[in-house]
Amino acid sequence: MTRLRLAALLLATLAPLALAPAWGQTIDSKPDRTDPDRSRRQPIVPPREKPSRDQPVLLQAKEIIYDHDADVVTATGNVEISQNDRILLADRVVYDRKRDVMTAMGNVRVVEPTGEVVFAEQMQITGDLKEGAARDIRLRLANDARLAANSGQFTEGKRTEVRKAVYSPCDACEKDPLRAPLWQLKAARIVHDKEQKDIYFYDATLEFFGIPVAWTPYFSHPDPSVKRRSGILAPVFESSKDLGYGITLPYYAVIDDSADMTLYPRFLSRRGLHMSAEVRKRYDQGEFQFRTSATRDWFHDRDGPDLRGHFFGTARFNLDEDWRTGLQIQRASDKTYLRFYDIDNSTFLTSKAWVETFNRRSYGSIFAYGFQEMRSTVSQRQTPYVVPLASYSYIGEQTSFGGHFLVDTGLRYLFRDDGAESARLMMRVGYDYTHITRDGHIFNVLATVRGDVYDIKDAIDPENAANRFNGTRARIFPQISADWRYPLIRKTGERSYLTLEPRLGFVAAPRIGRQWRIPNEDAIDQVFDETNLFTPNRSTGDDRLEGGQRLNYGLKLGLNSANGGSSWLFVGQSFRLQRDLAFPSGSGLRSGLSDPIAALSINPGRYWDVLSRLRVDKDHFTRVRQVDALASAGPRAFRAFLGYILVRDNLETSTSLGNRSEGRLGFVARPHENWMFSAWGSRDLDRGATREIQTRLEYEDECFLAGIRVSRRYFTDKEIKPDNRITFRLVLKQTTDTTY
Repeated sequence: MTRLRLAALLLATLAPLALAPAWGQTIDSKPDRTDPDRSRRQPIVPPREKPSRDQPVLLQAKEIIYDHDADVVTATGNVEISQNDRILLADRVVYDRKRDVMTAMGNVRVVEPTGEVVFAEQMQITGDLKEGAARDIRLRLANDARLAANSGQFTEGKRTEVRKAVYSPCDACEKDPLRAPLWQLKAARIVHDKEQKDIYFYDATLEFFGIPVAWTPYFSHPDPSVKRRSGILAPVFESSKDLGYGITLPYYAVIDDSADMTLYPRFLSRRGLHMSAEVRKRYDQGEFQFRTSATRDWFHDRDGPDLRGHFFGTARFNLDEDWRTGLQIQRASDKTYLRFYDIDNSTFLTSKAWVETFNRRSYGSIFAYGFQEMRSTVSQRQTPYVVPLASYSYIGEQTSFGGHFLVDTGLRYLFRDDGAESARLMMRVGYDYTHITRDGHIFNVLATVRGDVYDIKDAIDPENAANRFNGTRARIFPQISADWRYPLIRKTGERSYLTLEPRLGFVAAPRIGRQWRIPNEDAIDQVFDETNLFTPNRSTGDDRLEGGQRLNYGLKLGLNSANGGSSWLFVGQSFRLQRDLAFPSGSGLRSGLSDPIAALSINPGRYWDVLSRLRVDKDHFTRVRQVDALASAGPRAFRAFLGYILVRDNLETSTSLGNRSEGRLGFVARPHENWMFSAWGSRDLDRGATREIQTRLEYEDECFLAGIRVSRRYFTDKEIKPDNRITFRLVLKQTTDTTY
C-alpha cells in the first residue's frame, strides 16, 4: 500500500487528535479518585468507540506503516501530529485501533494551546485524548515555571495528577543545570484542576537552594492561565521605636471583571491593629479608586481623636469626546497621622472636583478646592476654600497678518474661617504675533488688555497689619511685550554643533503699585529664573500683576553632538525703569537691575549630568540668593547623585518660611543584574542638623524578591519623634500576574 493511501487511512482513524499533557504511567477505565494508589495499578484500557472524524488531523512523519491484521498504525521519524492547536512531537507513535490507545516514544513533547509543554520519553494516551499516563515527565507551564515528577496521569481532560513532584518557577543555573534552584516546592502529590484553574500541593516542603525551610500539608495557587485571583499577597515586616514590631499581611480580592480590592491588615506591637484598604474600579468611560485606613491606639494616651484614619480617593470620567469630569478627596483625622504611620508626607492635602471641556482651539474648566493643612504651625482656620474656580481660554485662527487673537476669562470665589475672603472676575483679550525672517531672526509681539473686579473682605497689609480693607477694587491693565531671538549654529566637528542664541525683550505697562488691598492668594511664591525671565508677568499667579517698563536680555550657549549629548549655559538679567512694589524686597525684581540669573545643563552622555540654577544679589555678587543644583555621575552599576537647594527668604512677611539651605547625597549601586543597593541622606545646612537617612538593599530575579529598608528620621512634631524604622519584604514570585 502506498504511503499516500496509508496517510489517508490514518487521517480517517485518528480524528479528532487533540493531545493534552499526559502525566503518570497507568490509567484505569473508571478511575477511583479516592484511591491514593490508583496510579500503581495495572493499566486497563477497554475498547472504545472510534474517535470522531469531524475534525481534520495533520500527520507528518518520515514513514507510516499500517498493519491490517493487528489494526495498528505506526509512524516513525520526526513524527508531528497536530489538531485543534495541539501538537504532539515524538520519534515514534504507535496507534492500536482495537484498544484505542496511542503510544508515543522517544523525545515526546505535547504542546498545549495555552503554551504549556509536556516532556516524556514514553507516553500512553487514549484515542479521544481525555485520559493518559506517563513516567518521568517534565512540564513547562505557560509562565515558564517547571514541574518534574516520577509519574502522573490525567483524567477526562480536566484533572491532572502527578506524584513525587518538584515545582519551581526559577531558571536553572547555566553553569550547573542539575543544581537545586533558588527555591522549589517538593510535594508527594500535585493536582492541576483545569476547570477550577488551580494547582494543589499535598505534603509539600519549601526548599531554598535544596535546603528544606518550611513544610505544609496543603497549599494551592492559581494556574498560569489565571490573570486575577483572590488570595493572600506577600507579607511585609517592620520594626520601629514608635510603632514596635509589625507585620502587614495583604489580601487581594477580585470583585468582578473590572473591579478589585486589596486589604492591608497591619499588626503593630505598640499600636495595635492598623487597617487599610484600596479599591479600584474601571468603566468604559472612566475609573475610580480610593484608599482608606483606620486605627485606634489602644496602648498610649494622646491628645486628639481616639479613632484615627484617612481617605484618599479619585474618580475620572469622560462624558464625551469634548467633556470630562473628576473628583479627588484627601482627608486625614489629624495633622500627624499620615506621617506617623508612614502613609504620606505632604504638607497639605487637596480635595477638588472639576469639569473640563476641550476643543480644537479652546479650553474651559470649573474647579472647586478644599485644603487640609498638615503643618502644626499653621491653623486650619486660615486654610482657604475655593468654590468655584472657573476659566475659559480661546485662541483664534491665524489671521492674514500671521498672528492669533486670544481670550482668557476667569471667576474665583475664595473664603476661609479666619482671614481674608475675595471674589474675582477677570477677562483678558489680546493679539499674539510671531514672525521669522529669511535670515533666521525670530520676532514676537504680544499685546493684551486685562480687567479685574474684586469684592474683598478683611484684607490686611502684610507690611503693616494696622492697614485693613473691605470693599470693591477694579483695575484695567494694558500691556505690550516684544521679544527678539537670533539662534545661530556652527559645526565644530564631524559630529558636534555649537549654538549661540542672543535674546532681547521689552515689556511696557502702567505702574500698578503694591496692590496690598487685593489679597495675594495665588502669587505668594516668587521664583525668578530662566524659565520666566521673558514672560510678560513674572508673578506665579493672577493676584499680583507686574507693571512698569522693563528690558530683558539673555544669552544661551549650547553644544550638541550626534551621539545624544547636549549641554547649554544661559545667563540673563532684566532692567526696570521704575520700582515695582508688588514684589517682595528679596525677590530681586523690585527696582532697577534685577538679580543676575544663570542656568547650566551638562549632559554629555549617559555617565554623568548636571542641572543647576543660580541667582546672585545684584549689589553683592558674592551673596547667593538662590541655588538649585542636581548632579549625578557613574555607570548603571554605580550611580552617585548630589543635590543642593539654597533659598534666601523672598516671600511676604505673613507667609515667610525663612531661609533654607539643604543638601542631599546618595548613590544607587547595581553590582549584579539581580542586586540593588541604595543609600541617601539629607541635611539642613543652616542648622547643621541631619534630616533623614535611608538605605535599601534588594535582590530580585524571575522567581524571588527580597528587600530591606532602614531609615532614620530626625523630625519632631507633636507625637513624631526621631526614630529608626526597618521594613523587610520577601516575595516568592510567579512570572505571571497571579496571586497566591
